[in-house]
Amino acid sequence: MVPPPLTSFDDRVNALLDQMSDEEKVGQMTQITINLILKDPSKPWNEIEVDPDKLRIAIQDYKIGSILNVAETGAYALSQWQDIIGKIQDEAKKSRLSIPVLYGIDSIHGANFIRNAVLFPQATGLAATFNTTLAREIGKISAHQTRAAGIPWSFHPQVDIGRQKLWPRLWETYGEDVKLVKDMGRAYMEGMQGDDLTSHENVAACLKHYVGYGLPLSGQDRTPAWIDDRHMLEYFLPPFEESVRAGVASVMINSGEVNGIPGHANYHLLTEILKETYQFHGFAVSDWEDIIRLNTRDQTADTPKEAVRQSVMAGVDMSMVPFDYSFYNLTLECVQDGSIPKTRLDDAVRRILRVKYALGLFDGNNAWPDSSALDTFSKPEYDATNLQAARQAITLLKNDNNLLPLSVDRISEINKLVITGPTANTLTSLNGGWSYTWQGTDETIYPRNLTNKTILESFRTRLGTSNIDYYAGSSFNTLFNIDNLLNAVEQASYILVCLGEQAYTETPGNINDLTLDEAQLQLVEEIKKRTSVPIITVLAEGRPRIIRRIVDLSSAIVMMYLPGMEGGQALVDVLFGDYNPSGRLPITYPKYNHHLSTYDYKWTEVKGGNAIDVEFEFGHGLSYTTFSYSDLNVPSKINWNDQIIITLTVRNTGSRQGDHSILLYVSDLYRTITPPNKELKGYQKLSFGPNEQKQIQFTLDRHDLSFIGIDLTRQTEPGLFTVTVGNLSANFTLIGEDQPGS
Repeated sequence: MVPPPLTSFDDRVNALLDQMSDEEKVGQMTQITINLILKDPSKPWNEIEVDPDKLRIAIQDYKIGSILNVAETGAYALSQWQDIIGKIQDEAKKSRLSIPVLYGIDSIHGANFIRNAVLFPQATGLAATFNTTLAREIGKISAHQTRAAGIPWSFHPQVDIGRQKLWPRLWETYGEDVKLVKDMGRAYMEGMQGDDLTSHENVAACLKHYVGYGLPLSGQDRTPAWIDDRHMLEYFLPPFEESVRAGVASVMINSGEVNGIPGHANYHLLTEILKETYQFHGFAVSDWEDIIRLNTRDQTADTPKEAVRQSVMAGVDMSMVPFDYSFYNLTLECVQDGSIPKTRLDDAVRRILRVKYALGLFDGNNAWPDSSALDTFSKPEYDATNLQAARQAITLLKNDNNLLPLSVDRISEINKLVITGPTANTLTSLNGGWSYTWQGTDETIYPRNLTNKTILESFRTRLGTSNIDYYAGSSFNTLFNIDNLLNAVEQASYILVCLGEQAYTETPGNINDLTLDEAQLQLVEEIKKRTSVPIITVLAEGRPRIIRRIVDLSSAIVMMYLPGMEGGQALVDVLFGDYNPSGRLPITYPKYNHHLSTYDYKWTEVKGGNAIDVEFEFGHGLSYTTFSYSDLNVPSKINWNDQIIITLTVRNTGSRQGDHSILLYVSDLYRTITPPNKELKGYQKLSFGPNEQKQIQFTLDRHDLSFIGIDLTRQTEPGLFTVTVGNLSANFTLIGEDQPGS
């Protein structure tokens, strides 16, 4: 079930609109950051206080309809949030029409701006599970903990498709494949919104960032993308369309530009596609300061007022201003001089009010926090789900001679487990950005009861301190004096080298080189020169940093992505075999800096003397058991309107239980638009006992074989196709409507 359509509230919305002044309407379109209503935003998080006079000015003078964010000092306690939200709604109640404020927050991997909330794997790690049921459940938990604070709106999920490896927001995406992003994004959104947005268990979701943000040509954040219309329709728009048609409440706009048009000034994408073609009835909110930037950065508007006019007329409904009231003043000027028509003003406000009514903010005390949520905020099953997600995300990339799982019997006070590397003893590298603070780099704000959650401390909990030697070895970019480490590795049982990235997001995460920092590569190289003891390289990183130099030096390589707060425990469980790894790469892991291909490359990239050479392919992921595929059955001919039923047998041929994701690809061999070599069209994640066999069925139809054609419409052409599942493949012919069947 889904919540009622947003248009079902239009009678109440229109009745309220008829009572509103232009000032009240423009106020609803204006969103400010919490800093503007605080006494001193620079104070420590636990000393943050709302300033009654500033709040009164915001609500009564400027009629503000929305507030967002935390101050720079970071996340607040649940009771603190409830106090803040309560005061905001109390003030809104005093306004002429008592319109509640819609508070929004970046709950990106859980309710990460609420202290002691569960911090789940970031999106790319979650995508590696290939488990939409898990994504939906995490969406539900994140919504519950966010709404417990009295916050009914979350800026997530990110359904930008992640096809630029350098992009510092890659880890906020569900990977490089259209179907995977569509499915995971929709599942997460449905978990957040549930079937009743008025419930204190649910929040309004916000798709980000509409659209094309994730393919900057330079790889730098908020820089130009060049995406032709056909590729936009084929790759970038479908995940948004999927969740819009499934009922998402809001959309946040691309901070960058596509083909020379800033996202916030793109009438075609915002109005003609999103609102008219996809029939989106919620509202579109700007990203941070991005309307102002049409004047100051993008330079499509020669004045701040023209920037406001451009954006609103393009289709922006709410402005994340956020540090002043300039949008309010300038929009009011535009309404008064007619450059923004009253019809467009009413359309924007109607969309915002629909969501407020859908959330039940006008009903009883529903806009205020539920005080009983203090007792139900945390539940043991939430941590269990988090651990399950972190385990399923971990992807085993290499395992020479079945080194893993580790043998506990080999580890002793004499032959210790040696742990080193810059991500071994930090929580920030497990969680990444949007973790208590925007950049996620301030470990002092992490709750004290979580400090034993690092990789190192998780292994100490399992093995005891006397069986482990720990040496930092290096920072992220500086090799330390490692003489003591090199002496220790000679007698080690195993060597665990924990590499990766410090936390970051957005522009501060820009890099010029995808190669992992020199100091970290040297750390592995120096250890390998000293000993033949096997090295297990662990990667905690938000994007696939190039590690070509150390791949052959490592006996095993484990990709953790950004696994969240249970990442350390999950790694222990995987390395000792308590959980059999099942993650699969949702991105192609490159080998070279200037060879950043995706799995669905074109045939021209591997023919005529060209070649694709990557470190690890999309979908790659090893297990401690083995799986065999057999009996692939695909009808040889498919009639135009028939379903395509594909069956096969999958068996766990090993002695260990294992979860396993079965991926099905289809190749369109000939068509009027050059086809990719293959496309993911189905997947199933299942659990197999030792020697267990299961019959698997996939059901496709003609739409699954479609593509955006020369005339920019979605079409399917009859002809020859290949289905590939594991090491099996089979051909079938799709017979057109006007062709004789068989």
